[in-house]
Amino acid sequence: MLPVDSLVWHEVCESARLQKLVADIRVDRVRVPVHVTSDACPVILDGAHRSRATDLLGEALVPAHVVPVPCDFLVPGWVHAFDVPPLIAGLGSEGFVVGFLTSGGVRRPVYALGTSLSALFDSYWTVANSYAGRPYARLDFVPEDRASFEWRLPSWRVVREMTTTLGPLPAGVTRFGPLIAARCPSC
Repeated sequence: MLPVDSLVWHEVCESARLQKLVADIRVDRVRVPVHVTSDACPVILDGAHRSRATDLLGEALVPAHVVPVPCDFLVPGWVHAFDVPPLIAGLGSEGFVVGFLTSGGVRRPVYALGTSLSALFDSYWTVANSYAGRPYARLDFVPEDRASFEWRLPSWRVVREMTTTLGPLPAGVTRFGPLIAARCPSC
């Protein structure tokens, strides 16, 4: 068990999902542990919504399972698939690629606004905000028959620095499931 107020959220929570979890946890409490890093300030890898719901219900502790994450681990990202491709404009023309937009069989890189940590952080939010409120499917592959945005992230060291100094990333960008499955086969 870890104190909820000691955890760092690496992504924001989606309101609709959070409301449902609050109702469920009010009845059943948190039964599935959240997955956190082994750092002095543990970062939530999986279970951000469960942790936030626990906090909203006034609970001080949440069940947690510690997952070691190497600093050089390249964080995988989700693929968001759309019926209509989002307009992603105003980003850079070279440098770090935050993702790939695929539409009509054409795949093009989407670059960060600059090379600083804050520019990279802002770029993730700019892309996510470009289709905020629009429906999308979260996939672990690039579909051939739909427009999609494939998120690309840097190493865990950079993601951790972003989230601990600048704030959480948009929901649904990072994909820690493969790491958790590899490090914790029984989870």
